[in-house]
Amino acid sequence: MEKPAKRFRKNIAGLLIIFFISSWTALSAKVSWAHLWNMKFNPTQDTIFTEEDNSFFVEIENVTPDSVQISVNSLPPNVSFVSQKKETVLIPREESKGGGYVHGTRIILWMRFTKTGWYKIKPIDLTIDGSFYSIPVETIEVFQNPRFIHPEINIVFQNQNIESAKRNREKLLKINSGDHIVFTVTARYMESVQNIFWNIPENSIFTKIKEYEFNSGNKEKNFITQFQNVATFDWQPLSAGEHKLPEIFITATSYNGSVEDIQCPVYKFNAEKTQHFIHNAQEDNPFVYAFNDAEKANSSAKKIKVKPQEILDLYELHVKERHAFIFSNAAAERKEAEEFLGLPSDYHEPSLFIFNVLCFLTLAFIALTVLFFIIKKKTLTAVFASVFILCAVFSGIYGIRVKTVRGVFTGGQMSPIPENNMLTSVTIQPGSVVFIVRNAGDWLYVKHNDTYGWIPADSVCIIK
Repeated sequence: MEKPAKRFRKNIAGLLIIFFISSWTALSAKVSWAHLWNMKFNPTQDTIFTEEDNSFFVEIENVTPDSVQISVNSLPPNVSFVSQKKETVLIPREESKGGGYVHGTRIILWMRFTKTGWYKIKPIDLTIDGSFYSIPVETIEVFQNPRFIHPEINIVFQNQNIESAKRNREKLLKINSGDHIVFTVTARYMESVQNIFWNIPENSIFTKIKEYEFNSGNKEKNFITQFQNVATFDWQPLSAGEHKLPEIFITATSYNGSVEDIQCPVYKFNAEKTQHFIHNAQEDNPFVYAFNDAEKANSSAKKIKVKPQEILDLYELHVKERHAFIFSNAAAERKEAEEFLGLPSDYHEPSLFIFNVLCFLTLAFIALTVLFFIIKKKTLTAVFASVFILCAVFSGIYGIRVKTVRGVFTGGQMSPIPENNMLTSVTIQPGSVVFIVRNAGDWLYVKHNDTYGWIPADSVCIIK
């Protein structure tokens, strides 16, 4: 049996090795001054909000949680200390230091703010293994909690003179009739935009140029406090006098989950009368279509006197042709009347009967396709599916023609703006068919051949 003294001499070498390893680990665990010098309590989230617990953290290498004591100094007004936490973590090391991970301690402090603004919090006192350290806190800006913020919308004018007048808070903004007022609707403090709708005032043209993808950010990670673009519009008042910007509304979801309808700010304009805006208009505007050339062409044309009853008879023939069956002579009667009045007669009035037949065939073939699919007749299913698609395409194309609003014009001037006695206008022969694009009060914006313009609404008989 081995004696105790002999066993002790045998194991002394192993005990010394364990002792030296423990001592080296304890010495290396001491946090370096270089590391402490660069430490700072940083906010966990990107944006700090009022009326909720916001956390700040710092990570210390080679330190265990039980060796750290925390002391929070006096806090600024409107700031309260909520709680603290210490936990063991693996901290990634820089590549210059060899990379990998090192064990350490993460300290988390929670604070609450009651008002918005910039805050400079005094350093946090730490005692690590009996040594005293003072760790600074990142200066932060606190924003209003989104749950208590109502969405906001604003308008930015691309016309610099109008934007400058708006910033100077002028009550009545000065423009010329026919000017293009381009503006962008912006919004903030909302989670999403559900819908945009507007009311267009009379005697004006209003177009949505572009709609943007609204980026509200993430409430917890990246709350955006700046205004974001929603949509850009082009508004053109067509008459002199006082105008209001079109009423624009946004249906938005706020951060508290409620859905709200918000109206854009209302701006008033005083439009001065001008006759020269047509020459300065951009080429992409719908009514810049060679009024001068058309005027010259029409001035030399022979004027044909048409009686009101003849226009009414022609209108009734259009209506008759639209509601006639396939083998009706309504189209021939209409062409004969147009040739007598010297009007082009190469257009066919879309028939409601043909449209209804196409819709019926589409429904019938889809029903047959479903039936043969159920009874597993693959060949017949493919055939009737092809016929159904063909009928659906023809129904859609023909339906567009049927739904297009057209009317018989009693004749007169077509002007570039809805005003009488314009210097640039086109004379349209009585009985001509015009395509109605939109209306504005007592005026209709129409297309005749390749020319666009305005005519009085009471001078058109709508073909129904």
